[in-house]
Amino acid sequence: MTTTMFYPGESQLSCKREHQSVSSVIRLYPLKNYCVRNNDYEDPPRLSEYKQFLKLREEYESNGMIRTVKAVLLCYQHSIIHVLLLKNGNGPMSSKLPGGRLKSDEDETAGMKRVMTQVQLNLFATQALVRRSKYSIQLTYLVFQIMESENDVDSICKIQHVANWWRPNFEAPIYPYIPSHITKPKEVIKIFSVELPKRAMITIAKNNTLVAAPLFEIYRNVGQYGPIIAYLPHVLGRFNYFYNL
Repeated sequence: MTTTMFYPGESQLSCKREHQSVSSVIRLYPLKNYCVRNNDYEDPPRLSEYKQFLKLREEYESNGMIRTVKAVLLCYQHSIIHVLLLKNGNGPMSSKLPGGRLKSDEDETAGMKRVMTQVQLNLFATQALVRRSKYSIQLTYLVFQIMESENDVDSICKIQHVANWWRPNFEAPIYPYIPSHITKPKEVIKIFSVELPKRAMITIAKNNTLVAAPLFEIYRNVGQYGPIIAYLPHVLGRFNYFYNL
């Protein structure tokens, strides 16, 4: 994995030059910068596989190919990159990336921000516009209250496309390509990296937990995490990373 290390003490000028020379950069912050709490909302129970694909068929017949987006949220601990996952239960496949489905006529980037980053700006004073604005970013059932942010909403919600997965039929198997004999795939699942802010309070549903899974744990671990999460280390290897405090 290509990794660019940046630690406090390096000059801002060298950091800017590095940013200019690298097109795909993700800034990382320590796991300890993020606090977690639960609210009163309860994540709906997962449908049986039969009901999931029955619902998928109904949506496909009404709107055509289903478009789903999922967010990859990254941080680090002991210089190792971790992925934040929502976990409901203890068995295999109980962890997931936050995400949702796009509307049939919705632009991918705009739809990603609608589904993954429903932003609300709360202003308590005029000075809040300058340095102390508070933003709430909702990712499905994951809510961030961003602290100590001096950036605008677009920079906080920096989104980069990571990978595509395709579902050829109303069945469980998905592939990172469209099989040659398939002319009308039933669903496309687009994976995006959503850059986390420097610090955040993360609020999740009361029946969920937030886990930080290191890349070496999820790598090829399809039985525990499913193919999308298990092969994230492959597609994340093309990015460069800045490790910040």
